[in-house]
Amino acid sequence: MKKKIVFFIAVLSCAFIFAQEQFKTHAVKKGETISSIARQYQVSTDDLYRLNPELKNGLKKNTIIVIPSKPTVTATDKDAGEVTFRMHKVRRKETLFSIAQQYDVLVGDIKRYNKELYSRQLKKGEKIKIPIFPPKAIEVPKQQQPLGTIAADDTREGLEVYTVQPKEGKWRIAYERGITVDELNQLNPNMRDVLQAGDEIWVPKEKAIPVKKADTNQYNYYTVQPKEGFYRLKVKFGVSQEQLIALNPELKDGLKNGMVIKLPKDAGMADGGFKVRDGELIQKFSLADSINNPSVNFSVVLPFRLEMIDVDSSLVEQIKGNKLLSRTLDFYTGVLSAIDSAQQLGISVNAHIFDSKASEATVAQLLQNNTLTSSSAVIGPFFPKPFNRLASDLRNRNIPVFTSLSYKDIDVTDNVFQTLPTDVILRNKMYSYLENNAQGKNIVIIADRENAGIKSQLQQKFPQARIVTPTDDNFIRLQDVTPVLSTTMPNWVIVESNKIPLLTNITGILASAKTDERKITMFTTLKGDAYDSDNVKNSDLALLHFHYPTVDKMAPIDSKFDKKYAQIYGTTPNRYAVRGFDLTMDLILRLAYNKNIEGDAMNIGETNYVENKFNYLKKSFGGYQNIGVFIVEYDNFDIKEVE
Repeated sequence: MKKKIVFFIAVLSCAFIFAQEQFKTHAVKKGETISSIARQYQVSTDDLYRLNPELKNGLKKNTIIVIPSKPTVTATDKDAGEVTFRMHKVRRKETLFSIAQQYDVLVGDIKRYNKELYSRQLKKGEKIKIPIFPPKAIEVPKQQQPLGTIAADDTREGLEVYTVQPKEGKWRIAYERGITVDELNQLNPNMRDVLQAGDEIWVPKEKAIPVKKADTNQYNYYTVQPKEGFYRLKVKFGVSQEQLIALNPELKDGLKNGMVIKLPKDAGMADGGFKVRDGELIQKFSLADSINNPSVNFSVVLPFRLEMIDVDSSLVEQIKGNKLLSRTLDFYTGVLSAIDSAQQLGISVNAHIFDSKASEATVAQLLQNNTLTSSSAVIGPFFPKPFNRLASDLRNRNIPVFTSLSYKDIDVTDNVFQTLPTDVILRNKMYSYLENNAQGKNIVIIADRENAGIKSQLQQKFPQARIVTPTDDNFIRLQDVTPVLSTTMPNWVIVESNKIPLLTNITGILASAKTDERKITMFTTLKGDAYDSDNVKNSDLALLHFHYPTVDKMAPIDSKFDKKYAQIYGTTPNRYAVRGFDLTMDLILRLAYNKNIEGDAMNIGETNYVENKFNYLKKSFGGYQNIGVFIVEYDNFDIKEVE
């Protein structure tokens, strides 16, 4: 704790800006040497050894090494012709971004002609060169139809207008219309990367083709990649050419890039190399191995409320007595740990930390001062009102904003990434798990009156389920349960309540009812805070192998992150510190992969960190929702991931 306090004082007394040299990365190929790589990038071998100490042990194929960037004149510079300059005197609170906007140039253009700005921040009063490029002839574009719509008088031979249905992706439309995804893109050059319900697109007329229907209950589907043949597909999925043709008769004429093919449900799932999204098989990849932009810039706005700290009193006691400050500090240490880890990967991190003071007015002041406008993304305040104020303003500047610790009362507008799954998403995850695994199980439902609606949904999903109704909504008896339990098949008992007395009673009764003949596993679709009561015995939950959905799973105490965190801060990280690390690390890696976070949010798929995972889906109206949920179970007294 003392380490954390000393560190807290140190970092809050200085500007929260972390920057280092500009870098790029290089994946080592077969036959390359240190000297050949140095020549390729016009750097010295000493620089390579300095930035990559592990090279002293030899150069290995596929190793990612850090290369110091060497600013060079780009093709754009050459094409621009003769460049002239005007001088600009930097005023108070001006940023490179605001100056670039003022003169309608890029930040990179300013840095290119003021090379000292690659390694330091602007200084008030200094004069910098602003490039003036020769004017180019500009072709005035024709007025375009709004995105996702087709003019009413527009017609095309052999084609018809199709209205996209909810959750319908390009692959499904292409498959059902008998064309490749590439052909669908060619028919609709202005189509969104991620289709939205209600979008209008061109497709071949239904009468002209034998329309197929995708059956995602029985099969998965895969979009053929460039240069993929039958042999490569067999290696990937373990499915022979004969089997593929049997499932997809059109393959008799050969494979085509962008073609959507039908595959057995278990194809590609054995080694975990693929994930399924709405029936489509998508190959997993690691963001840490896909760094394209090794320099990232973002901001974090946290409610430190520094004005409330009494410097003449014990800081330790103030933190202990202030839950908000304690949680903020814990989250912040996680942010710093992520920055350090990213730098170890060769990513140059420029992070700005601001105190929101838990105030909407303070956030408004930050926005008025344009202190956040140069950021590629922002991790927003803890509380809904300051967060919504921040996100609303940055929406007009196309800056994505990520929630930190709350999902309630958040306005998920176009630029908002809701990083915490909602209760509905948690329940839906457990519904899917139960439906996929309930065959051959005796389903029993126990729910109180407050959860009558959930009980009704479960009954619709499991019509054969047995029901146990608590007496007076307060307790059940052993004789109420034993008649509905089976001795010939496993009993899955779904409990829906957040009342401590009732949960204490139910878990105790179920634990008593469990025998060698009566196998009982307990589930809930939403684990409330009543389960944290000492009255609800962990020993009963462990005996019943209790299953529940959760936003975060417990990481091993001796994990690499825990050890490093304890070494720096003198204590083990709590869930707020881990949350700060996971969220920040994910944001940094997404920016390092592609600074257009929104454009690739859906393509990246699921990412996993210490305790949290992120898998964003675009809402039909609004921003992005994380649907990354764990199903976990009590395994003795450990809590382990099931799915």
